[in-house]
Amino acid sequence: MVQLIGRDSELVVLAESLQRVAEGSGGALLLSGDPGVGKSALLNEVAGQARAAGMRVLSWAGNPASADWAFSGLRELLSPVLGGAEDLLPVTREALVNALSETTADSAPLQRVALGVLQLLSDAGHDLPVVVIVDDVHWLDTATSRVLAFVARRLTDDAVLVVAAARSDEISGSPLAEAGLPQLVVSPLDGAAAEALLDTRAPGTSALVRERILAAAVGNPLALTELARAADLEGNGLTKSALPLTDRLDQVFGARARLLPEPARTLLAIMAVNDSDAVQELLTAAGGLVGRSVVLDDLSPGEQAGLVWVADGRAGFRHPLMRAAVDGAVTADQRRAIHAVLATSIGTDGDRRLWHRAQAAAGPDETIAAELERMAQRRSERGENGTAAVALERAARLSPDPRVAAHRFLAAIVGYSLSAEFRDRLPLLDEVDKTQLGPLGVAFLTGIQAAATDSWLGPEHPIREAELVLRHGGDNPAQAIQLLLNANLVSWWINLDDDARELLIRANRSLPLPEDGAERLALDAAGHPYEHGASVRKRISVRAAGESRGFPGALIGFAAHCVGATPVALEWLTVAATALRAAGEFGQLAVALTAKAWACTLLAQNDAAADAAAEVIRLSDITSELRMTGTAALAGAVVAARKGEIGSALAVASAIEEGLIQSGFYSMLSMVQLVRGTAALAEDDAVAAFDALIEVCLPDERSYQQNARVWVLTDLMDAAALSGRLDDVRAVHAEFTELARRSGSPHLLVSVAASAPLLADDADAGVVFDSAFASGVEQWPWQHGSLLLAYGRWLRRQRRRTESREPLRAAYALYTTMGALAWAERAAVELRASGEPVTARPRRATSQLSAQELNIAKLAAEGLNNREIAERLFLSHRTVRNNLYRIFPKLGISARNELARALDETG
Repeated sequence: MVQLIGRDSELVVLAESLQRVAEGSGGALLLSGDPGVGKSALLNEVAGQARAAGMRVLSWAGNPASADWAFSGLRELLSPVLGGAEDLLPVTREALVNALSETTADSAPLQRVALGVLQLLSDAGHDLPVVVIVDDVHWLDTATSRVLAFVARRLTDDAVLVVAAARSDEISGSPLAEAGLPQLVVSPLDGAAAEALLDTRAPGTSALVRERILAAAVGNPLALTELARAADLEGNGLTKSALPLTDRLDQVFGARARLLPEPARTLLAIMAVNDSDAVQELLTAAGGLVGRSVVLDDLSPGEQAGLVWVADGRAGFRHPLMRAAVDGAVTADQRRAIHAVLATSIGTDGDRRLWHRAQAAAGPDETIAAELERMAQRRSERGENGTAAVALERAARLSPDPRVAAHRFLAAIVGYSLSAEFRDRLPLLDEVDKTQLGPLGVAFLTGIQAAATDSWLGPEHPIREAELVLRHGGDNPAQAIQLLLNANLVSWWINLDDDARELLIRANRSLPLPEDGAERLALDAAGHPYEHGASVRKRISVRAAGESRGFPGALIGFAAHCVGATPVALEWLTVAATALRAAGEFGQLAVALTAKAWACTLLAQNDAAADAAAEVIRLSDITSELRMTGTAALAGAVVAARKGEIGSALAVASAIEEGLIQSGFYSMLSMVQLVRGTAALAEDDAVAAFDALIEVCLPDERSYQQNARVWVLTDLMDAAALSGRLDDVRAVHAEFTELARRSGSPHLLVSVAASAPLLADDADAGVVFDSAFASGVEQWPWQHGSLLLAYGRWLRRQRRRTESREPLRAAYALYTTMGALAWAERAAVELRASGEPVTARPRRATSQLSAQELNIAKLAAEGLNNREIAERLFLSHRTVRNNLYRIFPKLGISARNELARALDETG
């Protein structure tokens, strides 16, 4: 093994990582630095040390030609361990095998593939420590990069180490770079090390030439090595100091390639253009170009020139800059000819053959374009949206009909918007001939751009969409439905006036949809939740939860949520989430779980709310549902504040507030204010709580929200009572009372009923309390707790101390069960004042568990095995096993079958 000069500190870090994986603990490390700085040499050193230590090494390097092909890197990387896929759960095994095979018949959702890779590597690491080496991350296909990012973040308990490298100037936007992995920056060599390296590479170099090489290379090991090898120094870039180093190296490598004999030059050109490193495919294609049989020995001049390597039926460039130099010299005609012969050289992979045919086309070709469109459909069904988009973009460029081309461009943009690379493809928006799309298509395009760039179109956006649909909805009903769905879902968060709401309703009603269909229910509920609430609730009530599975069920759950039927919404959303999770539809799962997190929060099912929010956050690195992640995180922050975790709750609120303000999405600040108000109540600061919550209910405030303001009413009234500001909320409560009467919203009816006694005179309070308890408040634990506490406090003030104890005990028990300790303590204070001593309840054993441990314990208690738990929580099954080893002693048990009892006993 070649000794690396000047890399002692980097080698120490890598050796420590190898030692940890040898001891059974996994992890990841990302190397970054300039081209040629020595990242690949360090990766080779890691691979060599790992093999010497008896570890299994899996390696792959990204390249530009295959960057658009989903899972192309993963397929090569995992081939040595794919036999272990037989041990995976069936649905995961099927997804992984489909993704890594050449067939495109079945779907392979990226998220399910990521789970399969995690479990596969975990199993492989159990037999033998595994080191995954990935070079040139910036040129990995996006699907592979996202999968590896998902895996790399979850290897703590597995004997698997991921070591990746990327160019620092190309790493931005890479999922692996944004995964928060530990980074090791590889810098140029210092002066002494550079001199030492040059002495080993060119020991007889004259002093003058040596000085010029050192100055030109500026500590870059590749430059030191390759410039020293250059025979004609003047002609290889040493004197052109104004050029960047990479350009000088490009000249060196380009000159070296031009000096090669035929057919070596042709072989290198094919290698630079092709997306495969298979030697047989290379030789066959070269034979087609030169018109005679080409053999492996014909590549020897390229090896001798130090440009390429050949091993085990594969061939590649020794460095990406060498590939770039050769690729840059290929003319357009040569490139088309290479693609044409590759199309005839590829064996069983029909999609690759088609792609090379498409690249070989010199002009419009509808036959190829139509085939590409069908290929894109297959890829999209597999979850390979980026690859599908690339195919559609090429299809658009080959389309003779301008209108067809524009719609294919639009479909490509939709695909890119669902992938991780849309921001890099934004210039494509300028290439679309919008005059060929029609008004609906242009609106659709604008909405996609806003969503993909996380920008906010403003409150006038739904109005524009409604007007467009009323005028042009018949041109493309499917597109009109999608436009209005997006507009209505957004409009629920917008403070629209009555005229705008009526316009939205007219547009909704112009669409030919069944009255009890999921889309119609969602449109009616979001478009005008108070006016249509009774009708929506009635139509949902005749359907059984789960009757519509998957995303249609989630839409029905969302509709019920909008119109205040929160318990019904929770049933639908729970069933929908289960179906979406099983199907691997994780983007739609994030939407359903976000709605579920808030439904659980409003119903004070705090643990369930926290679980749903945590799952959305776990999904964030494979769904790109950033808005859902933030919205779910705020629900989790409300729960955290109720449980007294004030610092973490406020940190989440502040971080998300910043993003909402930057995007101008002010009405969603209502959720931020709810977090702050809840946190203030948990700290017994009723004045701060009132100030935070009242803003959500006042139209002149930035965080005012027409619909979500009902969410704050219970806490606002409690804060007003505790701070002596009840007179300041009488008008707000009266407005809510009238709205509840008019809309019939169950949530609103209970909220106004439960808080009404706080505003009543003592003479009338008894009757008002009776009415509140008869409102069905028991289904709404947060309102019920508030009512019980207010009633007990009122009875005690009326000197009915004995009577006060029963509701106060009930409030204390309810809040304690919820984990709302500050509220439980307020009930305890009142109980003590009534003359009843309160013994602090023993600390729950589950309070010693981390959030992850508690989730694992609950799922294990339900009967799920380790692999099933791992898939639900996006962990490796060995992480689940290790957590269970820690859980048992914390709960005072010794066996899995005792978990359910232990959890029941601790609440």
